[in-house]
Amino acid sequence: MHAFTKTAGIIITTGILFGVALSPAQAVDNTDTINATVSAGNLTANPTAPTAMTAVVLDGINAKTSTGTAATWTITNARGTNTAWSLSASATDFVSAAGTVDTTARVLPASNLVITPGVIVAGAGSDVAPTASALTMSNVAQSLVYTTTLGKGSFALSPAFKLNVPANAYRSNYSAAVGTTAVNPYVSTITFTIA
Repeated sequence: MHAFTKTAGIIITTGILFGVALSPAQAVDNTDTINATVSAGNLTANPTAPTAMTAVVLDGINAKTSTGTAATWTITNARGTNTAWSLSASATDFVSAAGTVDTTARVLPASNLVITPGVIVAGAGSDVAPTASALTMSNVAQSLVYTTTLGKGSFALSPAFKLNVPANAYRSNYSAAVGTTAVNPYVSTITFTIA
């Protein structure tokens, strides 16, 4: 009796499998659509100048260089188009303000400043990163980093700043008594624009 039960179980299982194999396929006659709207984002950048440049000591013989590196800039183009973009920069002349004893403001031209964008790294899923060369600054805006097409996504860079100080440059002015009061550093205002 025990063997009979096993045989019956096998026959029933086979019958079920056989029945499933022969059942007709069910046709699907229903369709649906999915809509997804992708809206344009913004074109943004966060450029800054270095918080400090290296100090320079004049020797009357050699030109000197004051240098600094900016914190990482991020340029983001989330507009979702192949429209070109440009990050431009202009600078005012460097001025050491007049003090009460040093009564004449001292000036170094903006063209003494060079900004080198360095390596530009594209973020994950971004277009190929643009390349950019060193730019001698001017009072007139010039393209520092730009694309001609593509340029979608995000891009990171840490530009280097170099101020050339000629051998015959004036020292920074003192705010009052020479040698004992605060020094008025040479200051320039850099304006960055992305469009």
